[in-house]
Amino acid sequence: MKEIIHLLNVLLPLLYLTSIFFYSQSFFRSDRFAQKYKSSILSVTCVLHLSFVVLKGLFFRRFPIGNVFEFASVLALSLVLIYLFIEFKLKLKTTGLFILSIVFPLQLISSLFFNPEYQLPTVLHSPMLIFHTSTVILGYSAFFLSALYALMYLLLFHELKKAQFGVIYQKMPSLEALIDLSYRTAVIGFFFLTITIFLGIMWRKNAFPDTAHMDPKVIATYSVWVLYGILIIGKKFARWTNKWLAYLSIVGLVVIILSMIIVNLLVKSFHQFG
Repeated sequence: MKEIIHLLNVLLPLLYLTSIFFYSQSFFRSDRFAQKYKSSILSVTCVLHLSFVVLKGLFFRRFPIGNVFEFASVLALSLVLIYLFIEFKLKLKTTGLFILSIVFPLQLISSLFFNPEYQLPTVLHSPMLIFHTSTVILGYSAFFLSALYALMYLLLFHELKKAQFGVIYQKMPSLEALIDLSYRTAVIGFFFLTITIFLGIMWRKNAFPDTAHMDPKVIATYSVWVLYGILIIGKKFARWTNKWLAYLSIVGLVVIILSMIIVNLLVKSFHQFG
């Protein structure tokens, strides 16, 4: 089983890169072969990725999200799963290239820093860890998608403003559809992050009773929660323009990425994952 895990660790970035090639050929060149097989290739890659995560959990006998690099891999998997659901459910097959532009580097970094010898601290062998990190994954996946759809909205908005009706105009969904997807995924992300915060508060009392509540990672999480809370309020009650909502969603993603890099790798924290 260990050999299979190592093989999949190497194959996954290559398979996602192949998917990017097919989705880019479909998007920019309308290649019929790519249009026909791109979803199948991504679906197979997704199944292999899911198998990789499950096999790691079984072989190493622990929850397979023990550090920021494993978190990145499961985040990539979650993004693909949600995207494939959107693609098949809503028949939106032209946005995959943008999603994969985030998925590929996430999995590449995870594969490069894969450490089979990593052992979770004893305190993290808790069922609460599964619920806590699972809601983080779902929340952050939704926020990533929200920001990506916001970016697509801005690209299409500026192309329409300049009256340049190129490939983005031809292939993208409407502005209304993009901002609606961005907002809906932001709401989903906010819901799951709220659960994450609640579970984290409850778990910390037992797992880390002697640590301060305002840990750097906690502060970063609260910042993300507040940002997207403002976005939802701005949309629902303040009637902010779609353009400002798109910018705020992207700012939220930047904060998430910075927290993953700075807090997890450079700042001392009781968080050993996420």
